[in-house]
Amino acid sequence: MSRAGKGVVGFLVARPLVAIAIAAVVVGVLLLQTRSQKTPVTQREQHVALTDAQQSQLGSQQYAKTLRANRARIVSSGPQYVRVQRVAKHIETVAARDKPDFTWKVTLLRKNVANAYCLPGGKIVVYTGILPLTENDAGLATVLGHEVAHATAEHVAERIEREHLTGVAAAILAGVVAFTPAQYVRVLALLDAGATLPFSRSQESEADHIGLVYMARAGYDPHEALAFWKRMLLAGKGKEPPEFLSDHPSDAHRVERVRGWLPEAERAYRPGQQS
Repeated sequence: MSRAGKGVVGFLVARPLVAIAIAAVVVGVLLLQTRSQKTPVTQREQHVALTDAQQSQLGSQQYAKTLRANRARIVSSGPQYVRVQRVAKHIETVAARDKPDFTWKVTLLRKNVANAYCLPGGKIVVYTGILPLTENDAGLATVLGHEVAHATAEHVAERIEREHLTGVAAAILAGVVAFTPAQYVRVLALLDAGATLPFSRSQESEADHIGLVYMARAGYDPHEALAFWKRMLLAGKGKEPPEFLSDHPSDAHRVERVRGWLPEAERAYRPGQQS
């Protein structure tokens, strides 16, 4: 092969490496423009671009949409309503120390689905279907602590930022390496899977950890969290798991991880804080 031919081959071989280098530099520059901060309790360093106000706006928009779509299902009185409001108030008081600019509010929806979630900015939705599994206030505090932790740890904002950076990196690779449309989609999917799937599992574990400490600070016995997660795991055995766990990667080690955080939660435990 001629010297010119070898040069062309060398250039073609090097192009993917050049693309990766360019993508790494651009992503690095974009990361410098985000806020670097520590998550509550776990003190993990994270990068987010959305401000608290922007997260609250996103959450409020989705919350209003949910309430409009479920107007007839809203529970505004009765024992279940009182209980959810009572427990949520105690968890929110603790969470507000980490996110004082969030506006906390909880709505109970009459729906036979075992689920609950907290939107960015502090808007909480609880379905009546999860209450039988919580069994008591401490069980409900486990659920609310976990969901509120997603908001205070800014998991949605963090995911949005990671997906943004993933898209930027894929676009650079596509532009430099000249992928076909199908190859570009595949690269984007691979980058997204590498960036977000393990990250999602770590988010759920982190929410378990932060939520356990939150419920303890709010005056609920953290040992009750073990009982709750055991009930949830049993409820999912041999059938579809409760919706609360459907997109929350869970395994046999979850209870053991919670058990490992108990000493920290016990130190934070303040009995009688619910009064």
